[in-house]
Amino acid sequence: MKKAISTEHKKAFEEMKKQLTLIGSREANYIKVELLFYEAMTLSRAYGDNIEENNLLAALKQLQANQYQTTKELFKKSSQREHAIKRFMNQFKIILSLAIKNAYFHKEAVL
Repeated sequence: MKKAISTEHKKAFEEMKKQLTLIGSREANYIKVELLFYEAMTLSRAYGDNIEENNLLAALKQLQANQYQTTKELFKKSSQREHAIKRFMNQFKIILSLAIKNAYFHKEAVL
């Protein structure tokens, strides 16, 4: 595994974070959020496919298993789904921030 995130990926993650803020948690814009999430997953795979060695990929997979799956559930009100989307986006932003700071490439990094 590489010791630090590349400059290009760091810039891409910073841009993703900015776009997430601009998009907002509206249900109508959720597909854009999903695209950014899967783009981040693709970029994280550049540091290895093994989640035991790639902490960034492990964090994104954990987010996918927890918060992302919650956004796919059926809700009675759109405001409930938007609340789930907002929680997912907030966790996603935290992961992006830690990735930008290279926190996932140190042994003590855990989410």
